[in-house]
Amino acid sequence: MMNEQDRNILCRLIRDHEDLIGSSRATMLALQSFINSIEALKPTPGQVRQQYMELADAIKNTRPKIVPLIHLIETFETEMEPHFEGDWDEVRVKAVETLRGLTATLKDKVGSIIQWGVSCIEDGDVLVMHTASGDVMNMIALAKEVMARKIKVIVLKQDFLKTKSLINALKQSRVEVEVVPEFSLSHYIGQANKMFTGALSITHDLKAICAVGTANIASLCHFHKIPVYLFANTLKFSHGLSEDQKIHEKRMSQVEGSCNYVLTTYSHDMVDLHMVDYLVTEEGIFNQDTMADHITNICEGKLR
Repeated sequence: MMNEQDRNILCRLIRDHEDLIGSSRATMLALQSFINSIEALKPTPGQVRQQYMELADAIKNTRPKIVPLIHLIETFETEMEPHFEGDWDEVRVKAVETLRGLTATLKDKVGSIIQWGVSCIEDGDVLVMHTASGDVMNMIALAKEVMARKIKVIVLKQDFLKTKSLINALKQSRVEVEVVPEFSLSHYIGQANKMFTGALSITHDLKAICAVGTANIASLCHFHKIPVYLFANTLKFSHGLSEDQKIHEKRMSQVEGSCNYVLTTYSHDMVDLHMVDYLVTEEGIFNQDTMADHITNICEGKLR
């Protein structure tokens, strides 16, 4: 039985992985962990459905919601529902086969979005970035290493671990990097011509749940007419509203000098899509005139 502490630990692990490597890679890791668990599980008769439902419930109630993983879990449930009460060896084979198929679906979507993303990168681009989205890093690497595009990235320093991951990935692809504090972007904004970022999810009411800091950076870029590119495959489109995403809130007591106070932080930002110039999915590139219809069509399709 999964207790509240176990649920909190699972939520934190998923959230930390998503924060460092992006939601697509975190979802793939979660699916592989699920496969490993099923292969190792030795349930007693009648336990399979109960144990699965405990895990699924924990995944569906992460803070914030890991929408692509939830969509894939829902598909898994639908396909497995007729099989849960069968012989365990047969259930295991079917479950692993289903999860591997879902992983392949996600990889196909990620591959397509990377191809579209490469077409958004041109010689001489100076990109603003502050987080190491796996999809964005792969498209930059492809543009630099295979397409020989000349790129510079202005990296906005935030949390050291996240910034270190971004810098190391860019250096590995031999991309020119300039690291500046996030709060100093206004001094460098004149050098940039694009901002690239990923998203954890996009909601029916046209909000994007993104890495913390994205809202302020996108707003500054929007004000200075620097185009903001948001990359998100359609599995990240939520059939819920922004208020349902349950962004994680943390309160910590702080002591600095003789001052005691409680610091409140949130794990992610909520970005109004009016701040985004281009939404790139595996289905193409959508501008302000077309992205709302694209999101609505996908979200309503998930509801049917």
